[in-house]
Amino acid sequence: MTNAEGTLTAAQYQILEVIWSGPDAGATVTQIWQAICHHREVTRTTVLNQVDRLEKRGWLRRKKHDDGYRYVATQSREQAAREITAEFVDSYFAGSASELLMSLLGTKKLKPAEMARLRKLLNSNSTDRKKQ
Repeated sequence: MTNAEGTLTAAQYQILEVIWSGPDAGATVTQIWQAICHHREVTRTTVLNQVDRLEKRGWLRRKKHDDGYRYVATQSREQAAREITAEFVDSYFAGSASELLMSLLGTKKLKPAEMARLRKLLNSNSTDRKKQ
């Protein structure tokens, strides 16, 4: 686990998605910018500034490579998702994961397959806790 700080904006998360989806060697700012340009219009300078901020806050690490600097994520997608989710639940649901789930259920955005998966996860966690 690293010491990544602060929340992520949607644009910063998009940068991390490009890096997580790419090779283990990381990505250059130009590669990140080109990948993002397929989804939305953005300048290379904007991407460079965001990458710089992510590095300063510990979300990215810069590595010297033959073709310049490449950036790699300091956390896996799963680690980042857990941290972001925990912060979100703390901030908006007073730390209550059940309140988050109730909110999701109330919006009717959960599909039947997702609800079945949640039931399975909850039952699995409940069984695991009883064994401990």
